[in-house]
Amino acid sequence: MQLVFDDDVDEFLNNLHLHRAPFEIVPELVRDYRVEALVDGDWHPLVEESGNRVRHRVHRFAPRAVSALRVCADATNGAPRPGVVAVRAYS
Repeated sequence: MQLVFDDDVDEFLNNLHLHRAPFEIVPELVRDYRVEALVDGDWHPLVEESGNRVRHRVHRFAPRAVSALRVCADATNGAPRPGVVAVRAYS
């Protein structure tokens, strides 16, 4: 499974470090989250992460039949609301 979180690609970040951003971690990034699978009418946790600092995450699972997946964002690195750009699941 691949997850892509919002990291505010419009934010000006200079590679030459002439300007310092007011934050160490992009505030829009989801910090704490979990992935759950719907199996036979019940939600089961697949992944629980805390302290995320990156935009792209990959999680690997054993193949299984599920009806649905959901990503529950519990906290960001400072933004008022979380943003998940993409969820890709393959078997």
